[in-house]
Amino acid sequence: MKIITCLKVYICSLSLLICSSSALAEGEQVVGYNIKEFTLPSEVKDLPKSSGAVYFSPSVKGKVLIPVHFWGAVNRAGLHFVPVNTTFVNGLSMAGGPGSTADLKEVKLTRKNKETFETLKFNLTEGGSAKAYEETLRPGDSIFIPKDTFTENRAYYTGLIGVFATVLSSVLLYRQVKN
Repeated sequence: MKIITCLKVYICSLSLLICSSSALAEGEQVVGYNIKEFTLPSEVKDLPKSSGAVYFSPSVKGKVLIPVHFWGAVNRAGLHFVPVNTTFVNGLSMAGGPGSTADLKEVKLTRKNKETFETLKFNLTEGGSAKAYEETLRPGDSIFIPKDTFTENRAYYTGLIGVFATVLSSVLLYRQVKN
């Protein structure tokens, strides 16, 4: 059992080294990662790719997968394992994109930096800024897209006004019939 664990760590380290060297060759920035946060594509090949709230990205063959949380008004909210060096916008697309009720004015990315938490905010109303396309996701990042409640509130108040108008017209009709 210990040999298998050591072999997994060795393979994961080797994969990270290959991924890092290919990323450096392509000019990408490589950030220090915790080896315990990685999942190899071979470890998830037999798992269902879209059941429940845990998703594994089969989209980039041979890249190490990192855990990222997508919450709120996302089409497939939950824990997603995405390839290392995935950008914010690509990760959001892998999670099915924002839902129809998403409020894209203030999408938040929260990440832990040692003992503190950092929150980055993105405005995606017009497709997003360069910052959203350049920001690279890290293991353990959480993306939250708030829900726009305008349509729900509008439906509630429209229904309430409809009931009030019906009662008022019934009272006026009753007065006309009574006279």
